[in-house]
Amino acid sequence: PENAVRPDAGLNALIGRAGAGDEILLEQLYENKNWGDSTSNPIADPNPRLQALIEAARRGARIRLLLDSFFDDPEALRSNRASVDYVRALAVAEGLDLDARVGNPTLGGIHAKIVLVRLGNERWSAVGSLNGGEISYKLNREVVVLTDFAGVYERLAEVFAWDWKQTVGQ
Repeated sequence: PENAVRPDAGLNALIGRAGAGDEILLEQLYENKNWGDSTSNPIADPNPRLQALIEAARRGARIRLLLDSFFDDPEALRSNRASVDYVRALAVAEGLDLDARVGNPTLGGIHAKIVLVRLGNERWSAVGSLNGGEISYKLNREVVVLTDFAGVYERLAEVFAWDWKQTVGQ
């Protein structure tokens, strides 16, 4: 957790480099639209990773987020549904190549924590236990393995593509 929010290291540094022609695919159990207390919002207390993904889309990167619907409570303030609605509204308002969905492609929930980053010819895969919430970043002892091994990227990209197709319209 000591390095999870650093913008200049690891996964965050890769997201920070993404721009026109690059792509980021994220499949998560959850990705909160904001942190802070229950009355907070994305402006007052943004989720740094989600904001970094939005900034990458503003620089021209193609961003896709697939979040769990099986374990999600769509009525909760920090639901995946709320995150998806927030991201989609921004994408429409700003004309971004940014899309998000909730889904349950395996019929047992999405428990994965996967981020795939394609920067030009570079292919990076981040796999681990880091969810998209404040507690995961600041308190839990989470683990993320970041690798540029092409075989890992290609296989996980295939899984993401299959899962994404199962969630059309969600």
